[in-house]
Amino acid sequence: MFEVEVSRIDPFRSLVKALSVIVEEGTFTMNEAQLKLLAMDPSHVAMVDFELPGGFFDSYRCEGEPKLSINIKEFLRFLDRVDRDEQVRIVLNTEKARLVIHCKRGGHSRRFEMPILEPLDEEVPQPKIFFKAKARVTTDALRMAIRDASLVSEHVRVEVEGDLFKVNAEGDMGSSFSEWTRDSDDLLELKVDEDSSATFTLSYLSDIASAAGANSEVATLELSTDMPIKMEFEIPQGRLVYYLAPCIGV
Repeated sequence: MFEVEVSRIDPFRSLVKALSVIVEEGTFTMNEAQLKLLAMDPSHVAMVDFELPGGFFDSYRCEGEPKLSINIKEFLRFLDRVDRDEQVRIVLNTEKARLVIHCKRGGHSRRFEMPILEPLDEEVPQPKIFFKAKARVTTDALRMAIRDASLVSEHVRVEVEGDLFKVNAEGDMGSSFSEWTRDSDDLLELKVDEDSSATFTLSYLSDIASAAGANSEVATLELSTDMPIKMEFEIPQGRLVYYLAPCIGV
């Protein structure tokens, strides 16, 4: 049994959108305290690690530890039909294998139903990476640097070197360089055990920074040279973390 109620749909819808930029289909695991999602994108280039406590919702009821496998992009399409002033109740109907979305405002109610999927067989392992550098930066600054990079290349290089955090790109159309020193207002923390850098596909970083940045004002990036990057976006409740594999030889 799983049922939640939410009176302000925008924050929840925004979080689902942040998942949908990476995951098409995913399996949520729920218990009496929270719901979780650990899933990879179809190409196995990116991963999202998401947790949302029951306290995020106006009402949260869960019996046992059910699993919910759905097409997240389709779920977002239904949520996009919900108006801001509607009260929403989401119920897992295991007998009909449906996820039911109830919307109510005054004397008018609507209901959407979407099929749930068979549980995904693939078990996603938690990444175990020893990071050598960390930068905590405002998401606005990160998004601006990524937008700058998109002018010149399809790849972007993230680097921590000494007292600098860098997001750079070079291509046939030119170059883009963004650098922050330790005393920058946008760089909130910088920890360097070893200078580290890696190159990533810009489209992935752009989608992640845009969608996750709508929910978060601060992101913590951890990296080691030519290893996957960890990006944790601070949200009011819960956990929103992405891992992105590097492009080697670019």
